[in-house]
Amino acid sequence: MSVVHVCPLAELTRVARRVRPSHVVTLLDPGDWPETPEGIAPERHHRVGVHDYAEPVDGMTIPEDEHVRGLIEFLRGWDASAPILIHCWAGISRSSASALITLALHNPGRELEAAQAIRAQSAIASPNRRIIGIADRLLGLDGRLSAAAAAMGPSRLAYVNEPFEVPLNLWRD
Repeated sequence: MSVVHVCPLAELTRVARRVRPSHVVTLLDPGDWPETPEGIAPERHHRVGVHDYAEPVDGMTIPEDEHVRGLIEFLRGWDASAPILIHCWAGISRSSASALITLALHNPGRELEAAQAIRAQSAIASPNRRIIGIADRLLGLDGRLSAAAAAMGPSRLAYVNEPFEVPLNLWRD
């Protein structure tokens, strides 16, 4: 069974060695790129250079359509034959938003269940609402992805999350 793994930057190398993903998504401040983990082809490492903000802030690069569109295209290219590893600085906001998008892409119509599965695995996960809102619109989900993220409720406050994982096909009939 394929799994979506989420972790903070500090755990990237350790988690990549343990789970041996076929694809990696890095969401960090622009230009703040770690090396591609060993065993991952460079074309299977997608980088999104955005700051972790949901509203415009002077001097910061907030997520825009082109960032989320590129992320969605990359996630659609993952065939789910091996795990995917998604990380950001803290493993809380940008990465959990991307994990929710991944689960939604592979489980159409199950956005709420996807959000509930993330919350069950991490009390700290708090998907970036701007990334979620853009993905919701680009995927034509009519607010379902945003509503699912909101239904997760408030997260437990923390500076860094522990690595967590969610099975991709948890809801297959």
